[in-house]
Amino acid sequence: MVKVGVVGLGFMGGMHAQAYSILPNAQITAAVDADKQRRKEFAAKYGAEAFPTIERMLAQADVNLVDVCLPTNMHRRAVEKAAAAGKHILCEKPIALTLRDADAMIAAVERAGVKFMVAHVLRFWPEYTVIKDIVSSGRLGKIKSLTASRLSPPPAWGWKHWFFQPKMSGGAVVDLHIHDLDQFAWLAGPPKTVFAGGLTNEFGAMQSVWTTCTHADGVVSFAQGSEMLPSNYPFTMTLTVCCERGTIELNSRLTPALTVYPADGEPEHPAIPDLTGGATSEEAMGNIQQLGGYFAEIRYFVDCIEQNRTPDVVTAADARLALAMCLAARKSALKGKPVSL
Repeated sequence: MVKVGVVGLGFMGGMHAQAYSILPNAQITAAVDADKQRRKEFAAKYGAEAFPTIERMLAQADVNLVDVCLPTNMHRRAVEKAAAAGKHILCEKPIALTLRDADAMIAAVERAGVKFMVAHVLRFWPEYTVIKDIVSSGRLGKIKSLTASRLSPPPAWGWKHWFFQPKMSGGAVVDLHIHDLDQFAWLAGPPKTVFAGGLTNEFGAMQSVWTTCTHADGVVSFAQGSEMLPSNYPFTMTLTVCCERGTIELNSRLTPALTVYPADGEPEHPAIPDLTGGATSEEAMGNIQQLGGYFAEIRYFVDCIEQNRTPDVVTAADARLALAMCLAARKSALKGKPVSL
């Protein structure tokens, strides 16, 4: 049984907690949050011991997995504390706000010899895993281009509006856009160059961004990410993969959401695995109510701990590369010229 301490009890901490509660081989035994009322409610719901600081939890609670769901600027400190205490660590994406912090975190977990994974949930999201399997099978030939979008109203549910603060979240260019840039790296490999444009909010956070990447073999990818849509605009995510012998299209606004257009046949709608029996989130905040991807990534990491396997669906190097791509996009947008990686 993997005993879990959830650090940060906001929307994402709640999503992760629901996923752990479904697993037969995990138990939430502790939680950390600065808000007393939130700690009290979480403790009552999950039967966990609640603490105001990670130091007190590590000193007093029986946990062997620490799940970090704090604002991004707090990731490094929490990961280093948990690693020093010999705990395995699941950390929400992005890994950090700077490559220096990311490198320090990776060094800390390597020194401690603990298992570490950054929760890039799209690598576990059912539709995206089906796309990955189709591409890897080679049935449509090599990728020629990728196009993605991730459009959202402003994430007003964040603690103290931290998503809008560049020193806490890095802005949408890091916190939101990273999903699609990581998909590009997963499907087409690391980019050679990044060229971007963007719009900033009144705090200096880049909340809308358009990024073009060039990859090996002439593959080009383009992504749009924005958190500047009206509050009544439905959260939308898309991905189009153009290959030599067909195209794959994902659009969350369509039913079914995923379609394959082979060059030599009729359109297909691949079966999408139901990972949780249709379970949805109880959280009132956020833009995703499905537990599928969150459940899959958490089940995977818990199984890695129980079976003593090194997580390889998302490696620390993968998480670092995704951050590097976002930082390159922001740099390119500010300078108005391409950036090489």
